[in-house]
Amino acid sequence: MSVVVLGATGNVGKHIVRALLTTPDGPQVVATTRDVSSEGAKALLASVSPALSQLSLTELDMTVSDAAVLATALTGYSVIVLTLPQVLAPADMIACQKTVAEAVADCMKHAEEYGEVIPLVVKLSSYGIDGQHSQGPLGEAHRAGEAAFQDKGIPLVSLRPTSFFSNFEAFDWPTLRDGGRKISSPLGHEARVNWVACEDIGRVAAAIINEHLRFSQGGRKLQHIFRAVDVVGPASNTLSAPDLCRIVGLCLGARHDGSGGREMDADTSVIYQEVALPAQEDYRGLWTFLRQGGFDVQDSESATECLRLLGGRPLTEFKTFVDGLVRDMHDKQIKTNQRTK
Repeated sequence: MSVVVLGATGNVGKHIVRALLTTPDGPQVVATTRDVSSEGAKALLASVSPALSQLSLTELDMTVSDAAVLATALTGYSVIVLTLPQVLAPADMIACQKTVAEAVADCMKHAEEYGEVIPLVVKLSSYGIDGQHSQGPLGEAHRAGEAAFQDKGIPLVSLRPTSFFSNFEAFDWPTLRDGGRKISSPLGHEARVNWVACEDIGRVAAAIINEHLRFSQGGRKLQHIFRAVDVVGPASNTLSAPDLCRIVGLCLGARHDGSGGREMDADTSVIYQEVALPAQEDYRGLWTFLRQGGFDVQDSESATECLRLLGGRPLTEFKTFVDGLVRDMHDKQIKTNQRTK
């Protein structure tokens, strides 16, 4: 049995590929990307080099391919993983998901005709999209995508993570790394957001896929058409903006000496600055959702399910992630200083 990952070099897609390839007796994986010569593709291959015999990297742009092309590319796989590029506008997200759904429906017809396993789609979505508050156009695009698969009777698992660690690394960390001590956002001082590592999303996705493959190999048929799995970080990762600033300040204050030791600098406090909601409707809707507590994870059911899927292995603490960024920054500074001596 084999798995194809659409968007395999993205923030989450690459971790799904890695997690699948580190599974003992794991499946064959086909990773698709828009450019096999890109730095992301090279980094993916380098990171999984011990398991290259299980991996094929192929060029496919799902955002511009028509359903017939996609159907040809996706036929024969037991699991189809869909991770959309984060840069897509909501209208483009909807169009792409509808095209993929049409292609998968053709794959199902082929599987039924030849007595093959009906493919399962595992789609990266977003936490809380069917909650009491709207995420705006971005959330509606995810809902429309799920509906496109469900309307065609396609077995679907919707992975619904909270805020990615990579968002912090992309939008907040560069300023902090360069010496800034301020984090700005429209979140406000009171609202809380749960954070989850992209690596952990990949691990949960791989666990779901491997669980499904074991189930299918036993000759059993799917018991569900739709399943939503919330992927959330531990309770300590549900943070207000001031909480986040406090943790980042503590991590920045831990001065590493390059040999595993660390001392505390006198003052590395980080302040929070609230800014206005963005004018762009897509992101205005998302930030309004977050201000209303859309990612404020209060219950433990989602975390319990993640732990079950991961065999009890804990998910990554936000502080551990930031501490790693700081350690890497200090290591680079030490190497730079050594070269200039």
